[in-house]
Amino acid sequence: MPRFTLATIADAVGGELEGDPGLEIQRVRDVEDAVEGDICVLIHRRWAGRVAELRASAVIVPTDLEAVPRNVVRVANPRQALIRVLQLFYPEERPKGSVSAAAFVSPRATLGRDVFVAAGATIEDEAVIGDRCAIHGGAHVGRGVSLGEDSVLFPNVTLYPGVRIGRRARIHAGAVIGSDGFGYDRDDSGVQHKIPHVGGVEIGDDVEIGANSAIDRATMGATHIGDGCKIDNLVQIGHNCKLGKHCCIIGLAGLSGSVTLGDCCVLAGQAGVADHVTLADNVIVGAQSGVHRDLSPGPWAGSPAIPAGEAYKVYTALSRLPEMRKTLRALEERVRTLEGTATPSKGSG
Repeated sequence: MPRFTLATIADAVGGELEGDPGLEIQRVRDVEDAVEGDICVLIHRRWAGRVAELRASAVIVPTDLEAVPRNVVRVANPRQALIRVLQLFYPEERPKGSVSAAAFVSPRATLGRDVFVAAGATIEDEAVIGDRCAIHGGAHVGRGVSLGEDSVLFPNVTLYPGVRIGRRARIHAGAVIGSDGFGYDRDDSGVQHKIPHVGGVEIGDDVEIGANSAIDRATMGATHIGDGCKIDNLVQIGHNCKLGKHCCIIGLAGLSGSVTLGDCCVLAGQAGVADHVTLADNVIVGAQSGVHRDLSPGPWAGSPAIPAGEAYKVYTALSRLPEMRKTLRALEERVRTLEGTATPSKGSG
């Protein structure tokens, strides 16, 4: 494990050093677990008043934290600093370019420079693999697939024929890209007939797709995933969906066919979106929400999804429903009593 001085770390994270620049740090650890020789990052404000109690040799803290009697690096954004310090201590190891004799690579496929292909991987006819790609064991690259440079396919990824993926993609184990969309039509006797899906999938640059996720090919045209999208494990994206740039789709979320997302949308865990729905830029859908209509920018929650501020009021009211029900019954009984004892008004004339 490499060691770095506190001065080197401060430079890597773009921070302001207060303390011993020559102090050697050997690990990055969580705030609660860090001990002598470690550095930790103060992300959560609940630790702000307890920095002096931490056992770590050094702490990365927000710029505005009050003075503390220890070695610190002050940064404007601790989360970004955590990314940079982890990259410093744990640089990603990329395999050197080589093609295993136990892999199958079609002579009609095109491989760029320094491509790694592990044992058990398959690359079919007319596939084009960019420079410095890594294709791990069990991965299957179908006919005519295009994979941009510096991309990684982890074990047992399946790319169906005709899928096009941009540069620097990371696709994790078991993901399936380009399988048929779920499209059938019943005839008059109730028999379901499969709708052929003859389109493809187009994925932009810097996209990461989690383990065991699935992105269906289009009926016609292409299912599209924009640059910089991050897709968690166990996500389903239906045929003909269009995702803008830098969307974030969290585990167990599902998009039905022909859903359109603008840029920078977020779908939290287990959120579901009905077919042909459009979400504007910067829509945030809360966990387990159900989206059945187009949404404007901002946070939404519930099923059917409503503006989050209203949804939280609804959730608060739900917890009081038993009490409110008792109150309503008491009021109904009181009204019945009052109605029974009231003196009827006399008519004029």
